[in-house]
Amino acid sequence: MQLREATPEERLQFYKEEWNKRDLPDFILHTLSLREFGFDLDGTGPSHRYNQFMTVEQLADFLRNKAPYAAYASVALYEQPSMRKGWLKSELVFDVDAKDLPLKSCSCVGGAVCEQCLNEARQVAIQFAETMRSDLDLHNINFVFSGRGFHIRVTDESVMAFEQAERAQLVEYITGCVIPTDVTITLGYSRVFRGRVARTFERLDEQRLLQVHGMRNALAQQLVKERERVLTAIRAGRLSDLENYNGMGPKTFRNLLEFFIRLNSEFTDGKVTIDTKRILRLPSSLHSGVSMKCMLVRDMERFSIEEAAPKFVRERMQ
Repeated sequence: MQLREATPEERLQFYKEEWNKRDLPDFILHTLSLREFGFDLDGTGPSHRYNQFMTVEQLADFLRNKAPYAAYASVALYEQPSMRKGWLKSELVFDVDAKDLPLKSCSCVGGAVCEQCLNEARQVAIQFAETMRSDLDLHNINFVFSGRGFHIRVTDESVMAFEQAERAQLVEYITGCVIPTDVTITLGYSRVFRGRVARTFERLDEQRLLQVHGMRNALAQQLVKERERVLTAIRAGRLSDLENYNGMGPKTFRNLLEFFIRLNSEFTDGKVTIDTKRILRLPSSLHSGVSMKCMLVRDMERFSIEEAAPKFVRERMQ
């Protein structure tokens, strides 16, 4: 499916004929009047900020009259959203953007995305959510297709009051971007870390391994050749096996681990999670850059990009 920019006429058609308030998720609908709304009216950025809507009908009128290039709503709830004052709490969010994945099997460059890298972003989002459920006991986890990736939006009361420092710690835990003191522990962060490292190593080719300071050609070739053996050692917590692998040595081993955690950290934009006043694309709105609907995804395992194609895109394909 070709992802291209929507024309002003197509935006107008979408908001006049297709946009529906029933596509707003409950977690937005039930807190509508407490959120700040922002808009990009012409493709130059979300400069139209500090908007508040008391009813969904007011929001609907604005969208149908303005047909914005992009629509956003705050992850924060405020006493006075139009002034961004009286912060009450914020969703915990993770932004997994297909165009920014540090490792992907497609050839997309710049801001381009395809179905293949979108599927890889979907898998990352699923893994992050599984960790939140199993390790952090979070359950109100919502997935939103953003047009170029996925937003994970968590509304459990236990995390919505978190400040920036606590959210930063969650980013480190979920992504596996800190080396644990003991990687052999079978539960908790050490297990998460090993899983993230294994996922990252699984996608590395010889050329990427050669980016590790001190990595020799012969060693990179051997690591790729014996990938399954190395993955087994990582998952079992035997990372010390790598330190002695084919003469790697402690220095190169440490550089390899630091390379892993840097890549792990790039599977999501941590600044988005930490920022309690962030605005995100409004589920139900149009991502005009790729002509896709931003939408709540109820079944991530079966989600297909065709579900997010608006009517004018389907007509364009006929």
